[in-house]
Amino acid sequence: MKVLILTDRLGLGGAETHIAQLAQALLACGENVFVASSGGTTADRLQEIGIPQIYMPLGTHSPLRWLLLRHKIRTFIKRERIDVVHAHARIPALLIHGVRRLGCAEIVTVHAKFRTGLLYRLLSRWGEQSIAVSEDLRSYLHNVYGIPMQRIAVIPNGINLSRFTPNAEKEVSDTVRILFGSRLDEDCSLGAELLCDIASALSQQIPNLCITIVGGGKKMPEIAERAEKINRTLGFSCVSVLGAIEDMAPLLREQDIFVGVSRAALEATACGCAVILCGNEGYGGILTKEAFPAASLSNFCARGEQKPDAERFLRDIWTLATSPTLREKNSVECRRLVGNWYDGLSICRQTIDVYQKSLHVAPRVTVAIGGYFGCGNLGDDAILQAFIEYTRTYYPDMRIFALTKKQKKDSRRFGVRCFNRKNPLSLAVAFLRADAFLCGGGSLLQNLTGRLSLYYYLCMLRFAKLCGAMPILYAAGIGPLRGKRAQRVTKKVLARSPYISLRDKESLLFLQAQGVDSGRLHLGADVALLLPPPPVFRTYALLKCIDVVQNCRYACISLKSGKHTEDSRRIIIAALRMLCRQQNILPIFLPLDEGDIAVNIAAAHQLGGKFFLADEASDITAILRNAQFLVSMRLHGLILATTVSLPSVGIPTANDQKIPSFARLAAQEYLVPEKLSAPALVEICQDFCTRGDALRPLITDACRDLQKNAQKDLANIAAMVYNKGRYEKKSEDTL
Repeated sequence: MKVLILTDRLGLGGAETHIAQLAQALLACGENVFVASSGGTTADRLQEIGIPQIYMPLGTHSPLRWLLLRHKIRTFIKRERIDVVHAHARIPALLIHGVRRLGCAEIVTVHAKFRTGLLYRLLSRWGEQSIAVSEDLRSYLHNVYGIPMQRIAVIPNGINLSRFTPNAEKEVSDTVRILFGSRLDEDCSLGAELLCDIASALSQQIPNLCITIVGGGKKMPEIAERAEKINRTLGFSCVSVLGAIEDMAPLLREQDIFVGVSRAALEATACGCAVILCGNEGYGGILTKEAFPAASLSNFCARGEQKPDAERFLRDIWTLATSPTLREKNSVECRRLVGNWYDGLSICRQTIDVYQKSLHVAPRVTVAIGGYFGCGNLGDDAILQAFIEYTRTYYPDMRIFALTKKQKKDSRRFGVRCFNRKNPLSLAVAFLRADAFLCGGGSLLQNLTGRLSLYYYLCMLRFAKLCGAMPILYAAGIGPLRGKRAQRVTKKVLARSPYISLRDKESLLFLQAQGVDSGRLHLGADVALLLPPPPVFRTYALLKCIDVVQNCRYACISLKSGKHTEDSRRIIIAALRMLCRQQNILPIFLPLDEGDIAVNIAAAHQLGGKFFLADEASDITAILRNAQFLVSMRLHGLILATTVSLPSVGIPTANDQKIPSFARLAAQEYLVPEKLSAPALVEICQDFCTRGDALRPLITDACRDLQKNAQKDLANIAAMVYNKGRYEKKSEDTL
């Protein structure tokens, strides 16, 4: 794979180091890497180790030069046959806009917040896939520029842990060494200025004090002059200003305390320093194991925190300076976390995964998938999202058309071409261009909620067949089907389908009883089980959004609206009122459907709990990951909880077999209406609280088996589509 990385400059700095680390890791992974920039110290170093550098003044603001640079970039892409173009600044991102037409993937990484005036928004382009280095930047891209969450990956800074290592032979000394490292410009020199402000007071409390300030920039001469005045006043060299340093690792190994933010703070942590997060955007204080997850949400820049003040800063430095034990404890614990989550090679592999999913591959087949997608139900959206993610990874040459409610919005949101699910002309275009139509992902063939729904999906299957697309019922639940006419029509339509995939055993047995050919029946599983888990830090970001403090014990609840569920909701709320008081648990309500929002908000107010409205299904799994348990009246609540091995209890409505069927397969609990009572629900949830750790492995094993069924089902369907309908059923596909 050939990768072209573009940035405006490659001097010294956090973003520049990030780009250099990525380029070196890509080279180590066997990829061909080119870097285009206006040059600099880091560019020279990359050239020396064999990474070609292309000189382009990408930081220019001249429109005429933009046109010339754009032509130069496109010419280079064509000549070298570049597969991935990866921009790391706003102007380079604008210059590469549209290069996907040349057959290469268009990726943009966002390292910080940009100006957001009208002109700046018009000139901002974020590629086919955006990468944010922290969760707050992901939210910033979504809220300010309207980029769908599914198109933004969070990949933090990668640290080369073989280079940034503690000094095992560091001598024990009475001298307390404090280092500040950053560019010394107007927007990032506040920490250095505060150190100068408190240097005199610190020197009186700490006799052997050595403060070093590292960094180049417009404010460096001013800060150097202040340091000289402080040293003359004190009568000894207390504050040293060294300017810009290319290799920080040797200097960091000799320090006790590091003051700064972002990547520099991570590098200092990796070198064994105790760290105080202090920057122009906020003050994060002493970096500890407990504070690490919250600090990661802003890329360790303390965005959103209070502005630094000299009094608190002095107090934190004094705390670390007078306690070598605390410094050692913090450095060891935080370095372990850096190793777990910020290792450079691991971060590089995550980036390569984004590249692979974004590569332009000539499509061999086209599949249209339809269901209740884009209609405000996160469970159904999870099915589509998981299907797209999985096929992009394992079947990159399969083009996907999705039949959804909002064609333009959903095309941006899911990253595939969408067609209006209720427009006959739109459906005809999709079916005429598709090799197969997959109808499913939910209990679509049922008439409990009305006859129109059943006949709508049956007509879609027949229409697809008429247009030449192979009709396939995919991961579906059947029933209830009331009335012989409904059963007869369903059987007749399904007789035209060469492959019928069912997500539960009851649906398979029902169709067998209706006389449907068993040779075409296959037992699969709900494809939402294949939804990839969200990043660990996404959980902390979402909990912070709803003001849930770290390490708070909480449970999740998903209620279903409707008059027929009133009694069940009343019992659930009564049980939770007792349980939350006894176990000191905070209830968090998660609606999975637009129609459920009102009842979940009302319940949250009744119990003094929290309410969270997710933008995407993976946000639900992020919240569920750290919960004690889930109580859900929606099937996909149980499914998403199972993917993160969370003990759950399902509350089905009358005649609903979906939840009991899945709960039995997933090692989860359920209470049918006849057995639902507050004491029974409290007893189950108390058991979850006491035996949760023992139950999770059982759920994990059950989930793994279900995921294998879903993967096998997709493999069977892919084989049929690629082979134009020819498929030989294997013995393991049967019940």
